[in-house]
This record gives sequence, structure tokens and C-alpha cells, in this order.
Amino acid sequence: MSPKKANLAVGLDISTNTVKVAEVSIGKGEPVLSNLGIVHIPEGVIRDGEVEDGVTLAEALKELWGITGIKERSAILGIANQRVIVRPIELPYMEKEELDSALRFQVQEFIPIPIEDAILDFDIIEEFMTADEERMLTVLLVAAHKDMIQSFIEVLKAAGLGTAAIDLKAFAVPRSLIPLAALQAGYEESEAVCLVNVGAGMTNIAILKDNIPRFARFLLRGGDDFVKAIVNRLDMEWEEADALRRGRLVNEEANKVLQQEIFNFVGEIRRSIDYYIAQTQERTFSKVILSGSGSATIDLMQEMGKGLRLPVELGKPFQNLQIGKLPYTAEELAEIEPSVAVSIGLALREVVE
Repeated sequence: MSPKKANLAVGLDISTNTVKVAEVSIGKGEPVLSNLGIVHIPEGVIRDGEVEDGVTLAEALKELWGITGIKERSAILGIANQRVIVRPIELPYMEKEELDSALRFQVQEFIPIPIEDAILDFDIIEEFMTADEERMLTVLLVAAHKDMIQSFIEVLKAAGLGTAAIDLKAFAVPRSLIPLAALQAGYEESEAVCLVNVGAGMTNIAILKDNIPRFARFLLRGGDDFVKAIVNRLDMEWEEADALRRGRLVNEEANKVLQQEIFNFVGEIRRSIDYYIAQTQERTFSKVILSGSGSATIDLMQEMGKGLRLPVELGKPFQNLQIGKLPYTAEELAEIEPSVAVSIGLALREVVE
């Protein structure tokens, strides 16, 4: 890990059309959101969560650090793309330190990446005994392609930045959407919670049980895909279609297109939840917490509630922090809040872990 200034953590969320940074100051009291910034990037710089144009991305990062004035040069980076595999596996019991060194020899059969080309991480979910009284562990394994991770590290380096840690976006979201006291308490018998962070071009789904992530998946769809559908079907300008998506304009034809897109989208989320249920036999969910820039889509919350047959609430990414002196009005912060769940969750990694 890179050395970092005392009590400062920086979360960096590189998304489909924006780069977002959150700086959290960690002291004895409640963490403070001491800086927050967003820069837009052109289409095609990031494609499906991977670096496509590193030069433009590095420039955007320099601009972001420039406008925010953040002094800390080392960031916790969030990733989510098709070259990351997340799956629960069962292994013979061993201490965490032993597991650290043994993992590479234990997991090749579970992942479709040659071990030498993979970066591995894990979370211990639970301990259990087999019928033969053998002590076992259920581990949530994360495996990422080395070259994909390297491409991000190189872009950060080109922007004069370092990588303090790399984290899965789906694992970051709970730190900002679940109350801190519950996360720090950890294990307690409770119903599962599904977190859905709808970005512009990608959606991260995380399922927590006992406040521990048990499942992570992402969909290559987000708020921009709803807009694209309206643009393509009705030959409309992007700005107008986006205003329709957000419910700022009304058009019956556009609404029909949007309803169909939302219906299909909720179906994909339902299938992810069904897959988790099939794997774990866990059927009791208390609620869905929705966040991300795409959550500002008209009727999305209501349709998710109907389609998933669960209560849906809007996440509050600022709930675990005090808000420091930021260059935004209260109204601007309210508008930004849903879209910074990942960057804040990344910065809170030091607080929760």
C-alpha cells in the first residue's frame, strides 16, 4: 500500500461518462466528507467498465484533482467489468493468514483465468461443519485480470496519482448505503438486503446478509441506456430524451418506450436475485436500496418494487458522514448524492474495514 497522509482517504469512481472523487477525513469522531468533485468524460473513454482511451482519462483525472484541489495523490480505485469474477467457494478451514498464501493453489478450478494472469482477493463469509464433521469456510472469491487492473494503474500514474487500494464497486456501495453502526456491528441475524447502484452505463448489484456482502454482480445497462432507447425509437435529441427519462418533460410515446426498458431492466435484476436464491436457498429479503445517477429515472423505484415484490428505498450516501465545506449548494448536493455512493463507499473503506 502506498503511504498516505494521516486520516485522509480518497475514493475514485471512474464511470461510463464521469470521473468522481470523494475525500474523507477520518478522525476520532464521525468521518467528514472534506472534498467532492465530478468531471465529465467523452463517450468511449471507458467502455463496459474498462479503459479504452487512457490519454483522455489521465487528462480528466488531472482536471479533477485540479478543480478539487485535493492534495492526497493516492486513491482507492473502484472497478466493475466483465474481467472480474466474483463467486462464493467452499474451502477447508484455515486461518486468514494461511488462506492469504494458500489461495492461489486452491482456486484455479473455480475461475476461468489462468492463476498467473489473475489478481485475487477474498472475504470470509462464514464457517461451517460438514456432515463428516470437517471444518469448512465459505469464501467470497474475487479474481480480476491483471492486465485490466494494470491499465487503470498506468492511467493513474500518467495523471501523477497512485493506487492506495483497488476495490470492487459492489463492495464499496454498502459502506455508504448501510448505516455505519450496523456495518461495524457486523454479524447479526437479519434478512438479506439488495443494493442496486444504477450508473450511466453500468449497474452494480450487491446482496448483503448479516451486513456482509454475499453476492456481487453487474449489468452492462444503466440510465443512459434508457435515454438511448428513447433517442433511437423516436428520433429525438439526447437532452430532450434525458429530460423525459427524469420526468421533467412528458411525452406518451417516450413513456411507453421507457416503461418497456424499465420492465426489461427490472427483469435482469430479478434474475440476479433468483440466481442468488438458487445458490444459497436464502429467500427472505427485507428491502432493496437504490442509488446511482440512473436512479433518477421516473417510475424506476415503483416498477422495481412491483417487479421484485420488495420495498424499495432511495439510498442516502451521505448518511455515514458529516458534510465539510464543499463548493456546492444544498440543492446541488441533493442532486449529486445518488451518484456518489461508490466514491464515498470507497473512501469509507478505511473506516469500515
